[in-house]
Order: sequence, then C-alpha cells, then structure tokens
Amino acid sequence: MGLREIILQDKRQYFIDKVKKPLMKALIVLANRYPEPTLENTTHPNDHVWIQVWDKFLKMEDNPQREPLFRAIRKVMICESSHDPYYRDRIQVLLELWLEEVLKGNWKPRSLDHPADCWRVDPNKRGKGYDFLVDRFYHKEKHDSD
Repeated sequence: MGLREIILQDKRQYFIDKVKKPLMKALIVLANRYPEPTLENTTHPNDHVWIQVWDKFLKMEDNPQREPLFRAIRKVMICESSHDPYYRDRIQVLLELWLEEVLKGNWKPRSLDHPADCWRVDPNKRGKGYDFLVDRFYHKEKHDSD
C-alpha cells in the first residue's frame, strides 16, 4: 500500500484528527511568536525574494482555513533563514538539489486546471516557470546534453 492510500484511505480520519489538526495548530501558535518579516526588517537578498514569492502566492491562495498555516510557514521559513545561516544554507542546498532534478527533467509540472479549488486566479494562466518545467519534463531529449 502506498503512502497516498495509507493517509487518504486506510487512516484518513486518524491523520486529519490526530496529525494534521494538531500539527497545524502548533505550527501556527509557535510561528506567531516570530516577528513579521518585511523588506524593511530583512537584509539578505534571498529573504527579499522569499517575501516577494510568498506574497504573490498568498494573493493567489483563497482558503481562509489554510491561510494561517501558509502564513506560519512563510514566517518560520523567512525568519529562520534570515537570522541563522545554518538554516539559510540548508534551504539553499535543498533548492540547488531540487533545481538539479528540474534541469534533468525529473520534476513533473502541475496538471491543467490545478490548483482546482480555493484559488483566486485562473490556474491555467501560468508563467515562465511553468513553461520551463513543462519543457524540461516533457521534452527531456532536447536537454540531454545540458
């Protein structure tokens, strides 16, 4: 049985009640102890990129029940990397490793009409990042020598 079947079918209610709800609550409560990261109170250029990326994302997201969770993740991610090079460097390594997989054509882009719900913008209006992912994933042969 795959991970998806275990979480969504076999133990769905358990994961909702005993894992996701308490995890979301704890993360939100603890994240709210951090100050709000802004372009004015951060100095690292990558923090500024993350602030801009998260702000764009939050303008698209449209689920009031999940917005506090996304804001908590944003706050922890930016605040930790902003003040602690240990986390900043490891987030950077994760991004570099992810990008290597993208360049190899291993990252599957999102499907048409997705996100399918709770999304303020047309999910099929995509940008250069999506086009790049599609090209790499579906046309690997063009990039084999890269």
